[in-house]
Amino acid sequence: MRHAGGGGAALPPPCGHHDAAVLPALLAGLAHRATTPAAARQLQAQLLLRGLPLPARAAVALIAASPSPRHARAVFDSAVPAASDNVYLWTATIAAYARHASSCSSPPAAAAAAEAIALFRLMLRRSGGPRPNAFTASSVVRCCSALRGAVVEGLQVHGFLGKAGLGRSPHVGAALVDMYANIGRAADARKVFDEIPARNVVVGNTMVACYVRAGDVAAAREVFDGMAEKDPISWNTLMSGYLQQGDTLVVRELFEEMPAKNVNSWNMMISACSEEGSWADAVRVFNQMRPARFQPDAQTMAVLMSACAQLGSLSVARQVHGFLKKGYIEMNCHVLNSLIDMYAKCGSVRQAHLLFVETHLKDTVSYNVMICALAHHGHGKDALELFNEMTGEGLQPDSVTFLGVLSACTHAGLVHDGKHYFESMRINYAIEQSLDHYACMVDLYGRAGLIEEAYFLVQTMPMKPHAGVWGALLNACRKHCQVEIGKIAARELITIEPRNPGTYVLLANALAHGQQWDFVETVRQSMRGKGIEKTAGCSWVEVDSVVHEFLMGDFSHPNSDEIYSILEHLYLQLA
Repeated sequence: MRHAGGGGAALPPPCGHHDAAVLPALLAGLAHRATTPAAARQLQAQLLLRGLPLPARAAVALIAASPSPRHARAVFDSAVPAASDNVYLWTATIAAYARHASSCSSPPAAAAAAEAIALFRLMLRRSGGPRPNAFTASSVVRCCSALRGAVVEGLQVHGFLGKAGLGRSPHVGAALVDMYANIGRAADARKVFDEIPARNVVVGNTMVACYVRAGDVAAAREVFDGMAEKDPISWNTLMSGYLQQGDTLVVRELFEEMPAKNVNSWNMMISACSEEGSWADAVRVFNQMRPARFQPDAQTMAVLMSACAQLGSLSVARQVHGFLKKGYIEMNCHVLNSLIDMYAKCGSVRQAHLLFVETHLKDTVSYNVMICALAHHGHGKDALELFNEMTGEGLQPDSVTFLGVLSACTHAGLVHDGKHYFESMRINYAIEQSLDHYACMVDLYGRAGLIEEAYFLVQTMPMKPHAGVWGALLNACRKHCQVEIGKIAARELITIEPRNPGTYVLLANALAHGQQWDFVETVRQSMRGKGIEKTAGCSWVEVDSVVHEFLMGDFSHPNSDEIYSILEHLYLQLA
């Protein structure tokens, strides 16, 4: 039998008194060979065959390479009688629990963390046992951090570390800061941070992350600015804090200042562009990413597909799809659903449907995306047929499914079907209708000219209508010249969203349809008096796979003078 990797010498068979000479040779090669779970198990088997005790050095290496905390504990239990005073043996076992606690989800993580804390207490109680070192301490603290509810245990461990003089090392300090961050005690985390005499980049990053998690970006920036050394994690963590607050301008500035970027930095920048609605910029950043020798990952593509969907650029959507086909990202159900949604929102419902048909393992989200796509493109009856197919496949529809179904009925003018599906939500599927479902029904009635029915539904809703409900009613009143109900809807909308210019514009249009010009002027004067300006119109034009954005009254486009000169020339010719 040979060690894993094929490079080691064959182990001799069990041979009694020769084992005393064989064992030192085995231990000498252990550090180099037992680096994988397979090699570690192989060595343990050879020792068991010879009936030899498991020395502490061998046990530590086996535990370090163990595939699970259960295996690590079995090795530990077999070695403890002969090596109970070996701190490395205890530390390796506690560290194995800590690794498992941080790499999996609860409850397995919680169980591993609890076992580690129990083992640490046993270590302290053991008469003549070893004293924990900094690595033991940091592993225990990591387990307290994984056990979100272990506040008392965490405080006890911190107290012990302070008495033992172990809490001031950067390694232990970073673990303590992270523990306090996980239990929401940023002030205690900062106290630990300030008491560490030699803070390294890991300690600084952990403190920045603690403040970001607590929503205190100003404090995170203060720690960041005071760091003597920074790495990409430092920059990315601070950028994520500003991104969570919606301060995309600072994210852009930090991205430009970064001396060294990684994939997460680029992802953050693409997310910042998407967050502020600069979809074309998000695509531009992606196009700069690969020439800079950074390979996009799954998160990059998820944000990019969302940006393309909002931008509506079919050529960019095809480029994204082409990149995915090269196999850099796994084409799982989640990715395929995003692709279907992207193509549908870029106007190609045909390509979206082809992808949907080619998706072998469809889930509820797959059907939801395709039903909504068909509904929004005016294929209402096809969307309803797909819903029937979905239920026929045994998939359970959810609230999003019914938003698509009701939207399909709305766009196809299927009032009777819409009422049926709306009522069946609660009766047949035990799904409570939300405000958005009621908004769909109001829109369905309104488009069909059934304004009284729509208003009655609003009045009898079991919850208070939100802006979407009143907006659907106001839009219906504008379309069908129902001025009086429109005024009621507008008044409620203004109460909910007093600074939304769209409400005033809709009301003015409804009044104009009813020939009530005096009231139209009153609405416009009210807007001017409150300092509310109509949202500027915006459009995108794609030329040679480059998306150009135009905003009404904006002259920032590099070819602005040339464009307006041509438009003026065309206007003169038409005149």
